[in-house]
Amino acid sequence: MIGTQPQNSTRQQFIRYWLPVIAYAGFILFVSSLPIRIRHAPFPHYDKVFHFIEYGIFAGLWYRALRMTTPIPSYGWGWTGVATFLICLMFGTGDELYQVFTPYRVSDIYDVVADASGAFAVVFPAMIKGLITPT
Repeated sequence: MIGTQPQNSTRQQFIRYWLPVIAYAGFILFVSSLPIRIRHAPFPHYDKVFHFIEYGIFAGLWYRALRMTTPIPSYGWGWTGVATFLICLMFGTGDELYQVFTPYRVSDIYDVVADASGAFAVVFPAMIKGLITPT
């Protein structure tokens, strides 16, 4: 048909949208596995900034993957932001629990708060747009 774009194959969609999510999740777990000893922090609570950025990126990847590979729901795209936020919150919580068993790492509830804040900062504008914009 003229004027229509070809449908992406399942493999292309996986490589383009889901592989980055999986790779980044692996990266997060890899970094969490490193026994890091920080002697001199560059500034107070610097690790919270890294958590915020790390999970902001993770949320962006999840949101994009969900938005591009799932059908448009009749109630709009707001659900995608909520789902993305909850996934990132659960993954961040699991990551902190994992760090309890990692030598020289400390599990901190404020890291989960920073993770959730980074995810929320990315998905909140999308959630609002999805909730108030008709599909």
